[in-house]
Amino acid sequence: MDRMNGLRALPGRPSYTALQQEYAHQLEMARTSSAGLIEVPPTPGGYALRQFCPSDEIRYDDLFHLAFEDSDRFSEIRERTLEQGFFVVEHLASRDLVASCVAMRGSSSPRHPEAGQLGWLVTDPSHVGKGLGSIVAASVTNRLLMEDYARPFLGTEDMRTAAISIYLKLGWRPYIYRSEMEARWRSILDRLGRKHERGFLYSQAPE
Repeated sequence: MDRMNGLRALPGRPSYTALQQEYAHQLEMARTSSAGLIEVPPTPGGYALRQFCPSDEIRYDDLFHLAFEDSDRFSEIRERTLEQGFFVVEHLASRDLVASCVAMRGSSSPRHPEAGQLGWLVTDPSHVGKGLGSIVAASVTNRLLMEDYARPFLGTEDMRTAAISIYLKLGWRPYIYRSEMEARWRSILDRLGRKHERGFLYSQAPE
């Protein structure tokens, strides 16, 4: 796949605004298997929840770069994706992919070796407000739990509050592994109107 750096808007499909992460260490969230499976919200009319297929590569590339600037990620995503773990939502009228999230084997964090990972949640800005992000994120969460990972994890950034709001509603909890992260999480929860929810998970020895 010929991929490009940077966000990339398309005709009739604006990209998200590029945001700069101000912290050196990415935030992490975890979800214990004891929390149980999630009821996946129904897919609204005009859309279809399904698995990624090889003919989707160009359409997925278009969706991915509406939200993420990373280049050369597709091969890594495909290599680490669990079987039946690459969820996409197709807009039936246009055939565009408008939401996606991936259940991945292994981990990009040394704190969660072989934990299983939720990755690359994205919703087309032209299709927000329909619950599509929650649908694919819930589907991935269930896929990870069905794989019997005891504590799957995800990485995110402070400015991705829309995604964090989805994760919190699906039972994911902030994982504190550095001393300054509790204050960062308290700020995020305050902005989301969830300041009374302090269900943090702590590493044994925050750095």
